[in-house]
Amino acid sequence: MRMRIATGLAALTAGLVLTLAGPGGVTAQNQKVTEAELEWLAGTDVRVRPGGESDWPKAIKFGVETYRDNVTKAVIAISDGGSIAVAPAGALAAARGLKWLTAHDLNARKAGEVEFTSKTRKYGVELWRDLALNRLLYTAETKSLAFAPIPPGLVTDKGPVWHHGLEPKVRALDQTTFENARKLGLEVFKDENTGGLIYITETGSIAAAPAPASPPDKTKVLPPKPEYGLVLRVRGADEKEFSDKTKKIGLEVFSDPNAGNQLLYLTETGSVAVAPKPANYLDGRGVTWLSGRGLRVRKPGEKEFDDKTTKYGLEVFQDNRTGHLIFITETGSIAVLPKP
Repeated sequence: MRMRIATGLAALTAGLVLTLAGPGGVTAQNQKVTEAELEWLAGTDVRVRPGGESDWPKAIKFGVETYRDNVTKAVIAISDGGSIAVAPAGALAAARGLKWLTAHDLNARKAGEVEFTSKTRKYGVELWRDLALNRLLYTAETKSLAFAPIPPGLVTDKGPVWHHGLEPKVRALDQTTFENARKLGLEVFKDENTGGLIYITETGSIAAAPAPASPPDKTKVLPPKPEYGLVLRVRGADEKEFSDKTKKIGLEVFSDPNAGNQLLYLTETGSVAVAPKPANYLDGRGVTWLSGRGLRVRKPGEKEFDDKTTKYGLEVFQDNRTGHLIFITETGSIAVLPKP
């Protein structure tokens, strides 16, 4: 039986301090980045087949825009559903567009669903190569996105192998303990084409990460370790200033001992991001707000940007414990850029 491991009772009192993040009292911090600081790179319509579908007629089509953020030195991809992926900005290749490579069906159990069955939700995920960025891009049928590096020996004829499953708890904004917190189903697969891991939550949010040298014993999967929690304030796309009405989104950070103690960033909306855990945390706590912006993303067939183009608010914070950069949209989608 493939067991899923929940947050252990012994760890329920760990990381209970929630840090409310957002500028306070400094007007300059409320400003969003200028057009010069945010450079549009490309727009693409992608198709993703629903889980279980081998042909394309029922494929879900959505728009993806890519930007270079000259403030954080990152490339940001955003779907028309408000989900994001980030990667370090580098030189662009002359080629443009996405090259389809392969596809996966990923089963994702809900919290409390002990075994995989025929009723387990199956999500379709396509794998592409971004020719300009020279990176891999995973796209899920939920419009979730994840960047991954291109490994040596990349192949396209292998499937995913289940690695382990977890059931971390994510606290609501008014909760200081994990006692009655929501459980979130989280599966981890190894992509045998790339050698890396794919994390997928029960809501269909995906993230990519390096795989450990060997998988965990399926009968001895360890629980995720709560590290700390945050509450981040995220403005809407046209919301210029932070105020008492600005949306607050809860975020938990766990370490995953089954994958080299990588850090899992999980929002209350079910979005996941993965980043390396440093050997030692920095002296700081909470986060430092860096910048905010509104990102426009066109829907399929929408050729031009105009006043009706969908726009999402996005904030960028530095995690003061790790130095990593946290990108979060008003939908609760997150991505993390590791400290160089």
